[in-house]
Amino acid sequence: MSSRKKQETVARLTYYVVQTYRAAGRNGISADDPMPATDRDHANRLFERYKPIRAGVVAFYRTGSPDTGDWDDAIIIARHGRLPADVDGLKDDSEADFDRLDLGESDLKVA
Repeated sequence: MSSRKKQETVARLTYYVVQTYRAAGRNGISADDPMPATDRDHANRLFERYKPIRAGVVAFYRTGSPDTGDWDDAIIIARHGRLPADVDGLKDDSEADFDRLDLGESDLKVA
């Protein structure tokens, strides 16, 4: 019997991040180190924790393949305060395109 272990790879992975910003100079902001979160609830808790004490906070997630480096655009879970302009161009979670899952009527079953 072989003692080799099976190697499993994750085809697609979703990671969650909370990015905070401090006030810097006159009307400027400075990014803190990004904080990884374990899931959406953890990201929301971090967001709520830093919201009252930072100039800006954004929680987001990205899905993609660590093996290929192919990642979908970031999706914003929550945002508050002063944020860099590049955050304005990102989709909010409420705007995410869930129609792309190609679910048909036969896929939707009533329990």
